[in-house]
Amino acid sequence: MSTILKKNRNLAFPGLLWFLVFFLLPLSVILIYSITERSLISGEPVKFTMANFVQVFQKRHYLIILLRSLRISFFTTVISITFSYPVAYFLAKNTRHDRILIVMLMIPFWINYLIRIFAWKLILSDNGILNQVLMGLHLIDEPLRIMYTQTSVLLGLVYTYTPMMVLPLYASLSRIDDSLIEASLDLGASRFRAFFDITFRLSLTGIFAGTLLVFIPALGSFAIPAILGGTDSVLIGNMIENQFNIVGNWNAGSAFTLSLAALAIILVLSYSRIFGLESIYRNRGI
Repeated sequence: MSTILKKNRNLAFPGLLWFLVFFLLPLSVILIYSITERSLISGEPVKFTMANFVQVFQKRHYLIILLRSLRISFFTTVISITFSYPVAYFLAKNTRHDRILIVMLMIPFWINYLIRIFAWKLILSDNGILNQVLMGLHLIDEPLRIMYTQTSVLLGLVYTYTPMMVLPLYASLSRIDDSLIEASLDLGASRFRAFFDITFRLSLTGIFAGTLLVFIPALGSFAIPAILGGTDSVLIGNMIENQFNIVGNWNAGSAFTLSLAALAIILVLSYSRIFGLESIYRNRGI
């Protein structure tokens, strides 16, 4: 037994070392910066303060950006679920070529991230493909202003993160036993009732996992708003990036980063309690 435990410790050591060097150490640096006033390498005495966190919640401008980020991330998640559920259901239940179609679905996302975002810029600009097609069909008389708005940011986020919703939904739906649906129909349930009580409820874990994979990255996104958005589309990720790279205030940037992380953890725990864990227990009882 001692030999087995020793081998397990040896196997765990590389993972623990990676966790320490690439997660705990950078996080510790961010934490120290967030509660100090000066750079750690400036040579000046370090003074601890909570002022960096106070300004996050005191300045109205920051709160507006935070609420905007939450709103856009929420709609990104809802739209992703709306589009992803029928696709995932088709892949899981209505085709034998699901693996091939999943690979085809993922092929565009093997292209560089920034190239795909700049492609949307060509599509949505005033002289872009979308406006040229609509004007060519005489559906509009003048170009629609889509670029550099919150709409273009929302489209970019949905396009980028929707596959992250499809995959967990597909995995969840593919594990559902079709005999449960047949038994429900034999017992007199309508197709809608059978779908809602069995398929949808059993797929809630997939929705939960997909929501985490979409909402949290969308909340911290900064490249998409920077390329597709305007002044009214700045998100919390852009504000953090601005503090680090432009303003050079690593202390405030670190405070913003930890505040966003804490908010994300609270939202995840709340969402898990309301829709995640309870649904798992209910599903086991079906």
